[in-house]
Amino acid sequence: MKLAFPPVAHGATRRGLGVSLCNKNYTTRSLGTALTLRSSPLVPYHQHRSRSQCAKRHNSDAAAPLTKNPNTNTNGNQTHTPISISDQVRLLMRRVPYPVAIITATDPSGPADTSSFRGMTVSSFSTVTLTPHPVISFNVRRPSETLNALLASGRFLVHLLAPGPATATLARDFSRGNNTLAAMLSGHGEFEFAALDVGAEGHQRPLPILRRRGEGLTPEQKGADFPFVFECELHPSKIEVHDHSIVLGTVVRTIGGSEFVSSDLDEHSPGRLCLTYANTKFWKMGEEF
Repeated sequence: MKLAFPPVAHGATRRGLGVSLCNKNYTTRSLGTALTLRSSPLVPYHQHRSRSQCAKRHNSDAAAPLTKNPNTNTNGNQTHTPISISDQVRLLMRRVPYPVAIITATDPSGPADTSSFRGMTVSSFSTVTLTPHPVISFNVRRPSETLNALLASGRFLVHLLAPGPATATLARDFSRGNNTLAAMLSGHGEFEFAALDVGAEGHQRPLPILRRRGEGLTPEQKGADFPFVFECELHPSKIEVHDHSIVLGTVVRTIGGSEFVSSDLDEHSPGRLCLTYANTKFWKMGEEF
């Protein structure tokens, strides 16, 4: 959902923009424990401070044993203190690959420009049900400016990423602080935000959709790093567990993705798989059994 971007390799990897990648909002800090990124405030993008569970995992040492370092008691003997159940779960769940998604929303109370855009990386994205309407979910650590924006506006976008060094760097950036977002909004970097008119009726503010920056690129080339995007309407149900919120959204529109449906690639080709995160790294999946 902090770490220098590791080379993308076949296999699997995930602390969420914001990290480990769990649920990290852009302005917040690093990704969640596992892959949950915290929300980071995009400066001026957002100023989230939430991280996803995924992010937290990835920020910790990878191969840590399930006991603390030995201590010496008064008799000179070494003793081992078991680590907490929370740390055990965190270390073990780092071995589980998670999908990487960037969530974006618009703060309806902000200025009518890009400074009201918010974003965060999460690694807790999943579908809840497909009938009667498709519903998705993800986790966000509070406080989070991206969370506040999507709760206030009732709309948000979920970007799934193609595997590669550029998209992995982008996901890590969205799990960090506002400086990265400020640079992006000021015209620096490989990616930018475009304003997407929402599918709902009324005068709602446009949503920020990510695309590659560059003159002369076709719309397909600009969106190639994001195989598909879901436009979602906030579901009335929201669950708060300790310092995290479980967000539910009803998918009202899919943007892109036609090449996944009508591609000449084999249905199980690695070329159809999105970026994943596990054990503090981003991965391109590629081996089947």
